Amino acid sequence: MNTYTARSQVPNHSESSTLKINPFDKRELLSRDSGSVTSAGISYASFKYGLSQCQQITKQQREKQNTNKELPRRQRNPRGPTNTTLLIKNGYIWLGDRYLDGGDILIKDGLIIDVGHGLSTDERNVREIDAKGRVVSPGIVDMHTHATVYSLPGLQATADVDELSDSATPYVRVIDAINPIDPGIKLVSSGGVTTTLVLPGSDNLMGGEAAVIKLRPVQTLSNQDMLITAGVDKEQDHEKIWRYMKMSCGENAKAHFGPLNQMPITRMGEAYILRQRFEEARSLKRQQDDWCDSAHRISESLGDDNVDEDNMTRLSEPFPESLKLESLVALLRHQINLNIHCYLPHDIESFVQHSLEFDFEIAAFHHALSAWQVPEILKRAKTNITIATFADTWGYKHETMDQNVNAPTILSEAGIPVAFKSDHPLLNARDLLYESQKAYHYGFDEHKALAALTTVPANALGLGHRVGSIEPGKDADIVIWERHPLRLGARPKTVIVDGIELDYQVSWTKQVSELVEEDNQKFTSSVTEQEKVEEADISEEMHHWLPSPSHQTMKLEDDGLYKPISLNEACSPNTDSFVLRNISSLYMGPSQTYTGSVYLVVKNGQVACAGTECGREHIEWPSSSSVFEMGGAVGLVSTGVSLGLVEMSFEITTMDGKAENDVTSSGLAENIIRAVDGIKLNSLHLQKAFKAGVTSSVSQPFTNSELLAGVSVAFRTGVKNTFLDSDDTFINEEAALHFAITHSGKLTVSQQIAIIRRLLSVPANGNNNNIFYRAAQGQIPVVVEADNKDEIASIIQMKRQLLTQGHKVQFIILGGAESYLVVDHLAAMDIAVIFKPARSYPLTWQQRLSLVGPPMTSETGLDILVRGGIRVGIASTDTSSGDLRNLIWEAGWNLAHNNQLSKEQAIGMVTWNLADMFNLNHAENVNPVGVLRQGRKADFVAYNGDPFVFRTKVLMVYGGGHSGPLCFPKQF
Repeated sequence: MNTYTARSQVPNHSESSTLKINPFDKRELLSRDSGSVTSAGISYASFKYGLSQCQQITKQQREKQNTNKELPRRQRNPRGPTNTTLLIKNGYIWLGDRYLDGGDILIKDGLIIDVGHGLSTDERNVREIDAKGRVVSPGIVDMHTHATVYSLPGLQATADVDELSDSATPYVRVIDAINPIDPGIKLVSSGGVTTTLVLPGSDNLMGGEAAVIKLRPVQTLSNQDMLITAGVDKEQDHEKIWRYMKMSCGENAKAHFGPLNQMPITRMGEAYILRQRFEEARSLKRQQDDWCDSAHRISESLGDDNVDEDNMTRLSEPFPESLKLESLVALLRHQINLNIHCYLPHDIESFVQHSLEFDFEIAAFHHALSAWQVPEILKRAKTNITIATFADTWGYKHETMDQNVNAPTILSEAGIPVAFKSDHPLLNARDLLYESQKAYHYGFDEHKALAALTTVPANALGLGHRVGSIEPGKDADIVIWERHPLRLGARPKTVIVDGIELDYQVSWTKQVSELVEEDNQKFTSSVTEQEKVEEADISEEMHHWLPSPSHQTMKLEDDGLYKPISLNEACSPNTDSFVLRNISSLYMGPSQTYTGSVYLVVKNGQVACAGTECGREHIEWPSSSSVFEMGGAVGLVSTGVSLGLVEMSFEITTMDGKAENDVTSSGLAENIIRAVDGIKLNSLHLQKAFKAGVTSSVSQPFTNSELLAGVSVAFRTGVKNTFLDSDDTFINEEAALHFAITHSGKLTVSQQIAIIRRLLSVPANGNNNNIFYRAAQGQIPVVVEADNKDEIASIIQMKRQLLTQGHKVQFIILGGAESYLVVDHLAAMDIAVIFKPARSYPLTWQQRLSLVGPPMTSETGLDILVRGGIRVGIASTDTSSGDLRNLIWEAGWNLAHNNQLSKEQAIGMVTWNLADMFNLNHAENVNPVGVLRQGRKADFVAYNGDPFVFRTKVLMVYGGGHSGPLCFPKQF
């Protein structure tokens, strides 16, 4: 039998492929004798299937060419309800670059119909919402989350983020793992997030296909029904349905597979694996194009009717397909929106080069904390790549150390779109708004900061025609904010998805645990009558008020006397005597707040006078001292956190190491690990914290799964070199004894409780050199890290038992997510609580009963403890997020919804409360911390306005072991 080799020219490729066709002479196709033998090759059914695949490829290519064309205004929301009308009145509507004051939004069946003033409708049964002057914005679009594939609380059974059977798994799909009953859906949406891109993890170079979902409950509990494309008719809706994919580069893949002695071990190996898979996909794509070229020519010769299947020319092989390569071929056909986890310049450049070599498009680089260094490299790509990043999360591994708070502005000015994303649960996506707030604080434009959560990510995902802005024809995904979204602590008043107002007081799933919780909450109110009265007293203008940045600064008084004539001289390391004048608020300690025209006089490093009666007419100021005109200042900020022992938690050589104390050893008291022996000063973490006013720290030895961490140290954070260069680096070399209840070690929880009890049950007449004896006698506090209510209850009961034995142990609970459930017992036993993190949420099983605050609950656990009279402090999670420099904001977060919490109480949670817990501010202390006390060492931070208002600047930090005042510290 004659064979014919058809050579097809593949567009955009120099090579050509060959396919065998039988028989050779096309002229015989329709004139063969009916009795001839059927030619070998694929069946007509297989041919038609392959031809349909080719037609689909052609159609997709046309759709891609039309993506830049202006589409007609959308007439429906395919996910919206039917026969519903919603009218939002009197909003302060954010329109991308301005606000529409007193504006209305008309919504029909989940679609925005009109935006303007004085809107009305003839529809019956209209649901009307009075925004009362509040900011109305599009729903937040989070383009990087692992919610629904890492369900809350975190359990191994519900962790489906990384398919680590291979370093490249582009063929797996997130939709096959999305959990519609993840409690995180409700939690995240309560922060105003309405649309999210669910991504596989980043330990694979090619993580797999992602999916975009809307965050509202669906009665079917179908993850397909959660997709943003649910119900879309491509023809009717003129909709381009994108597919999404996650890839990564840099540390993660080689850190996971390298120790297993598998590729990739180096970045060279990463690049090879990526290029190898791209080449395999390109080869398959060429084969498909060749097949389609031949199939189309055969199809044209057959005509439309009366195909003679027995005598038609046949292709010898079916349409080339591979389930493993299908998604990568789609990427090369520009049908996939590619999102890449990448941090460093050379990793970013490498992927840009891959995209040029294999002709695919990159939608966004994620994390990309060093992208601000290389905007020109980004511009080498064929598309304008979006940088989906953090505003201020850094310091946990090498790739994160060049994070720059000015990066959003730098990139934006270079023409690079900037979006903020969560990487939930690494960063609780409920607080994604906080990233824009921090960027705004550091100078990012107000409207760009809001666009980075809405318009920019929507466009990056190819969904800008549906979400990300408030305009006719868009999905009605809308948030009405309780206060301006760029104010600290802002939370939604109302969240609307697809025109449906979300109810956070009812069950979103059919889980028994949530139904039981809902039944229990029937006896409580989510909003008290007092809160309703207070809301009525707030003017509409205050609902959308965004404080103007303070332009107050610090300058030297010029009275003609011999004094420093420049700020550089006045702020020199030798300056230990000076006067701060015209301080608006000075917080010195509990119930010691001065307001008005306040002075702080420092002489030889000590507080000589503080208050309103410290002017020259009342006391003699230090001779020839600098006098700083403040225009507003606030007192000391210090806290107890783990600091100075870990620089990069992913790099063991940058750490003191992981503490391992043998709790069975008879020599434990003598050999216990002491943090003072491992402190490393002047690290980047310490420098950034000190510049933000954190002048002292209580740091415990680092531990992962060990019960006994060791003995913490209280030290000053501003020391420049080593402790040998300062006389007062260490405030207390043995600040506290630290335990951590763990759930991944060898000991059961009950064994751990028993060991703590045994170690503290030393004879009342014991040796004062024994650290456990001193802890039992209350000479140093005992910190127990625990979140679970029952474990905290065991510590409370332990104190009761130890008191009956004549011990005076001072317990402090660190963590405390569920501590509000035993608030009365904590108060009775005088046990303090340090929240870590400050805004707890049900990340782990032990934190699953966390109270997250409005709009889900009326209060947080912190609110309940403060009301219950508990000494409350706040610790940072600096080693995993670099957030210590934001400690003052964490302290002030609850001021937004708790009208009973004062600024003085908030400041106390990161100053004198902590100092009191660790016995660092007693009246007899020569150098107390956490307070300002006359005749004692001065230690403070001064601002140019309210520290709980974004864009307020630090003017001066003094103390903390630093020589002289640090003036106008700048963060990077």
